Amino acid sequence: MRYEVNECTAARSRLDVWVNRPARRPISRYLFGKFTEHLGQNVYNGIWAQILRNPGFEAAGKFGPERLDRLLARAEQQFRVEGLRAGTEQGVAPYWMPWGRGGEYALDVNAFNSDHCQRIRRAARGGSAGVEQPIFLPLHRVREFEFSLWARSRRAHRLSVSIVRDGKVVSRVTVGGLGANWAKHTARLKVNAPRAQRGTVFRLRISFSGPGPVWLDQAFLFPADHVDGFDPDVIRLWREAKLPLLRFPGGNFVSGYHWKDGVGPVERRPTKLNPAWAGAEYNHVGTDEMMALCRAIGCEPLICVNAGNGTAPEAAEWVEYCNGSVDTRYGARRALNGRPEPYNVRFWEIGNELYGKWQIGCCGATEYAKRYGEFTRAMRSVDPGIRFIANGHEADWNAEVVRRNGATVRSLSTHPLIGGAVSAEAEPDDVFRALMGYTHVYPRILRRLALPMRRAGLTPRIAVTELQVFVHIPTLPNNRTVTEALWTASMLNAAIRSGGLVELVTHSALVNHGGCVLKQCEFVWPEPVYFTHKLYGTQTGVLPLHVNYSGPCHRAPHVPGVPRVQQVPELDAVALANGRGDEVTLIVVNRRPRGGLRVPIALHGFARAPVVRVRELTGRSFMAANTFEKPDKVRLRSRTVRAKGSRLVHTFPPHSLTQLVFRAAR
Repeated sequence: MRYEVNECTAARSRLDVWVNRPARRPISRYLFGKFTEHLGQNVYNGIWAQILRNPGFEAAGKFGPERLDRLLARAEQQFRVEGLRAGTEQGVAPYWMPWGRGGEYALDVNAFNSDHCQRIRRAARGGSAGVEQPIFLPLHRVREFEFSLWARSRRAHRLSVSIVRDGKVVSRVTVGGLGANWAKHTARLKVNAPRAQRGTVFRLRISFSGPGPVWLDQAFLFPADHVDGFDPDVIRLWREAKLPLLRFPGGNFVSGYHWKDGVGPVERRPTKLNPAWAGAEYNHVGTDEMMALCRAIGCEPLICVNAGNGTAPEAAEWVEYCNGSVDTRYGARRALNGRPEPYNVRFWEIGNELYGKWQIGCCGATEYAKRYGEFTRAMRSVDPGIRFIANGHEADWNAEVVRRNGATVRSLSTHPLIGGAVSAEAEPDDVFRALMGYTHVYPRILRRLALPMRRAGLTPRIAVTELQVFVHIPTLPNNRTVTEALWTASMLNAAIRSGGLVELVTHSALVNHGGCVLKQCEFVWPEPVYFTHKLYGTQTGVLPLHVNYSGPCHRAPHVPGVPRVQQVPELDAVALANGRGDEVTLIVVNRRPRGGLRVPIALHGFARAPVVRVRELTGRSFMAANTFEKPDKVRLRSRTVRAKGSRLVHTFPPHSLTQLVFRAAR
């Protein structure tokens, strides 16, 4: 439905909503999705609840030797410890440290899994030797932890597994029965540390007192309340937001990812160098785990396949693993891994940003069009009912993909990651206004991207499979701040008003990247843009209504990488009626950096009840953010207001997102 802007120079604002003019086509819940990939601490030490780093005791090569020093330095700063970097020089696996007296350490190639394991020999008589790792624990919600370890020894050793705080053991168990062959040992650790604050550093210690040697591999530490291996706080937040769709496993990561590495027994999966980002890829979170996460949250999956250095047959086998019956080769393999029923994944994206030089397997439009054809033919032969999304880019790229593939192009992706070229010297107000201006012209950009499909006689569809404010300068509006919440809301408004042109949106990313939910020191809290997702995901409106705005506009200043816009309405609004027509939800973004707007609101053709429910998100400025110390500084605030007569006059705070819910009078 249209959002008409009249009298843009008017000093006073006004919103008119025509309830008796609903759109025929309901909006898709897929507009409010998210994206995750194996990047930084998005998956490991993010959504995945396993606490230890480098649990397989792999060598530096699995982390990228040129990057490892930086990674370990960052960990030392986070844990406020020294010795992680020094440990690697003594034969100790990265992220682990030597402990005790007289220990001799080496990374041994006779591993249970992957390339290396940790060997420890106690040379001196008396005392103990072992390894330890600094950790955080989610003691705000759980005190018990599940520990497992693969180990072996030529002697009948017993291992002591301890959790230590400030040199004092707060939990200890003993595991025995080590023999010459690799065997798995499990234990349950209960932590007695009643005064521990968030951010308290503990150490997980594995030690022994015999002469040695012992070999260690695949050490896992999960909180006992994990949900299928995932962090329950993360799951709770996204269930509360009613997340409808989750895209994975990439992102740039997917262009070098091979899905078979991530299925089967977790402790047997290979640890590899992450193909796109610094660090190791443990492959602990693969297809079955991601499907379990989607079940736990209550959302649907969207899988992006490797069209970088992957092949069409490999992608087709992935479809069969997910959707094939147990009578098929890979459906049977799925059943062997514990899931007889097909996952029935409907959405499949063919590659990620393959137009970019930063991408493994990057290529031109003609080559991508060829790959798209090969992949879709192979994948459709396995499941004819799946829905494909092609890599979209600029209009010329899209035209070539459509020209060579015709009606098999049912949807084109786009990734509006805006603001990466902004200078640190820019004025925060200018950046904020420019970002808001981009959201106003985005519908025009969408139509241009979809034009090749329309000209070919196809039903145009755009899948926005990544988006975020891409300014990475802390002193400017960025994705950690209220700015991201408002920018995303206006982008969602544009998608709602597109009349189905935008079929889905997966905002970047689920945890610790791009804004939304942060997890640090095993503590999880929402960022401002999370509340945008919650506000849209939980509202009841399905039918867009015609909205008219009269009021002031501003000029968006030019900043690098963001288009200059002459007139940007200071309010951006959508209105949605529920299926019964007895409730109207009005969502309004105030794009002003400062100064509220007092606005008369008229709902034409709707006899509303006098009480209006209001949910509002704002902060002291558009730079407001939630932090580890103040995790709820920015949050949704709810209240009710009373309408007077047939109209409501409401003041929208500056840099705010507001939802007003009107019910019909009975």
